[in-house]
Amino acid sequence: MGYRVETQVRSVQVLGPTQVIPVQQIGIRTSPSAVYVEYPVPLPLWDGSDAPEVLAPLADGIEGVIAQGLCVGGSYVQDYDKNGLLVDYFDALVEYVPPGVHGIEQSTTVLIPCAAFIGLQGDPFLVRLGGSPQSLLTKAYDKLVAAANAGG
Repeated sequence: MGYRVETQVRSVQVLGPTQVIPVQQIGIRTSPSAVYVEYPVPLPLWDGSDAPEVLAPLADGIEGVIAQGLCVGGSYVQDYDKNGLLVDYFDALVEYVPPGVHGIEQSTTVLIPCAAFIGLQGDPFLVRLGGSPQSLLTKAYDKLVAAANAGG
């Protein structure tokens, strides 16, 4: 698994009403699934050539959930959090294809903050997220299976 940098632009990340940090907004394409996402790497990490410490876990996390079969792909989106701040997300596509000729493919998306893939074990952020990316994708898949088999 890996990634390649496709875009980069200097920016700021707003952390609150009076706090911003300088960042390099980096766009990467994961390998082998070719998923494009962006993530704000703090400028000191970027300038110090430490960006792989942030970008590699992000790419590996996305590729990992795809390799595990928890999702079939996804795309990059930005949305606002409850505080009105921009957040970078991986919008994961989850699919279930029922066995047999009469089954109808079921699909949904799961919005996962990119930060959830970057070394946050034990971080209270995951509690607010509702679980790990893997658990969120598993819940979505289980709902698809239940919907496909309802009335059955």
